[in-house]
Amino acid sequence: MAASTSESAPSRVPLRCALAFAALYAAYEAPEGVGGRLLGNAVVAAVMMTLFHAVAFGVGRWLGYRRNGFHAYALEWHGSALARALAVMLVLKPLSVLVGVRLGLLQVLPLEKPVVGTALLVAVLGVAVSTFVPSVAEDIVARGFWFRAWPVAGQRAGYVLLSAGVFVLTHVYRLGNGPLEWLMLFCTGLAYAAAVARTGSLWGAVGLHWGWNLANSLMDLRLDVTAVGQGGRMLSTATGLVALALVVLLPAKRRAVEP
Repeated sequence: MAASTSESAPSRVPLRCALAFAALYAAYEAPEGVGGRLLGNAVVAAVMMTLFHAVAFGVGRWLGYRRNGFHAYALEWHGSALARALAVMLVLKPLSVLVGVRLGLLQVLPLEKPVVGTALLVAVLGVAVSTFVPSVAEDIVARGFWFRAWPVAGQRAGYVLLSAGVFVLTHVYRLGNGPLEWLMLFCTGLAYAAAVARTGSLWGAVGLHWGWNLANSLMDLRLDVTAVGQGGRMLSTATGLVALALVVLLPAKRRAVEP
C-alpha cells in the first residue's frame, strides 16, 4: 500500500474505524433513501449528497487526519491519475456501446429533440457536476476508506476484492435487480479498486468511476440507448473487466501517507 512519511499515520482502533464506516455509509445512502425515495425531492437528495463530503471530512479528522480530513481516503491531489483514468473511460464506455450495438445487446437511436446550443453547454456542465459529486462520495466509502483509513484487507488483492464487495453493497437499492446486477457491480468495482492500488491515490478510481457515469450521461443528451434483455448488464460487466485489464498494465506506484 502506501508508505509512511516521518509523521506517523493515525492509530487504527477497530471500534473507531467501524463507527467511522457506519457514519460514512449512512451518510452516503441517505440522499437516495431519504431525499429520493422517502421525500421524492431531487433537490433535497442533491443537497444531502453534497453534504456527505462535509461528513467525510469530519470523519477523517475524527480518525486523526488533522491536516486534511480527506487524506483519510487517499485524496491528496493527484491530477495526472484523475486525468488519465477519466480519458480512458470516456473512450472505453462509448466504444463498449458501439460493440453492444454490433452484437445486438443494445439499441441506439438519436433523440427526436436533442438539447442544442447554449442549453447543451449548460446541460454538459450540469451532468459533469452531478456525476462528479456522487462518484467521489461513493469512492470514499467503497475504496478510499479501506485503502488508507482502515486497510483491514492488507495488500493489493485482498484490498481489491474487499473494495469490490463493498461497492456492491453501496448499491443497496439495486440489489433487488438480481445476481447479474451484483456481478456487473463487482466487476466494475474490481477495476476501480485496482486503480487505487496501482496509483496509490483515490483519484485513479474517481477518474474511472466519474468517466463511466459522465459518459453515460453525455450520451443520454443525444441518444436513446436501450438494453436488449440482460445485454446492458452483460456489456457493462465486460467493460469493467476490460478496464481492469488496462489498469493492471499500469506500473504500480507508492504514495506517501500524510495525516
